[in-house]
Amino acid sequence: MQNKHKILQNWSNEKISMNEIINNIFDLINLEDMEMKKNLVEISRNIIHENPSEKWFYALKIIAIYSVKNKEFFSQSQLYDLLTIMSRIMDERKKEVVNTTTFNIYRDIMENYNKLNENLKLIFPVIIVNLMYIIKYGQDIEGNSVNIFAINSYYQSSKLNFENELKKILSFKIESNSIQDIRDNEIFEILEKLTGRNEKDIRNAFLSLIEPDKQKIENICRNYHKLQEYSQLMYTQGFGELIEKEAGRKLSGSQLQHAANSIKKTKTYLESILDGSFVPKGKHGINHIKHNLEYGFQLMGIIQSKRRKIIIDNNTSKVI
Repeated sequence: MQNKHKILQNWSNEKISMNEIINNIFDLINLEDMEMKKNLVEISRNIIHENPSEKWFYALKIIAIYSVKNKEFFSQSQLYDLLTIMSRIMDERKKEVVNTTTFNIYRDIMENYNKLNENLKLIFPVIIVNLMYIIKYGQDIEGNSVNIFAINSYYQSSKLNFENELKKILSFKIESNSIQDIRDNEIFEILEKLTGRNEKDIRNAFLSLIEPDKQKIENICRNYHKLQEYSQLMYTQGFGELIEKEAGRKLSGSQLQHAANSIKKTKTYLESILDGSFVPKGKHGINHIKHNLEYGFQLMGIIQSKRRKIIIDNNTSKVI
């Protein structure tokens, strides 16, 4: 077994394979089921991720889901090891929220693990991986957008509704078709609906994009249901109320107008990214049309803001 500290130090290795990452995670969490490892390596065989971070997150996802589907319970110490991975592979800019979240879950497991319902124990690895995804991508492993300011509520809700969570996890398909493949197909189908273009053209354009633009398009597609809901409420009082609930604060009329404009110009935004027609301007290299539309999507929780400052109140365990 490799040294755990060394593995975590080298998690950003660009050349690491998915097979090696799965081996590393098994070492880090002290998983010893060789049949499970063999199956997971096979599941991930055709998955291509250029970014090492994405490889780690995908591997953690399929390991957690596979463990549930095959009734592989994580011990307390294995959950602690999973939390250690979470604390070490996150963006430095989110260190405060990660540290607070990790500490609260660690304490919760330490105090309550032996009292937990068996099904809640079973799904606990998926709950933790979901939190990793929310902190990293602003959405859970299903692609549902979750405001990072609501991460504690998400955690508590997952525990409270563990039977429903278990049913969802058991419905995930990872044996014959990977989660990543299914996700990409859904993205292209939704892009067809939103742009009216054929899938082949969309796929070719999407694959040539830089990673940040891919992530923004993916976020919009994964929040297609939100787009529909916002569109239906566009000219009603409920539109502003829903956005303010999502943002967790009172918004100005100008901000609500930004959001409405982004909804109305979703097709234009997506086509402009796919066509590469948002040309950077000025000394800061910002296309202001693109910037303004993305700001509107951020207000609605459809695209995650990378500039949002996260401050933790350690006394209330809430993000403020």
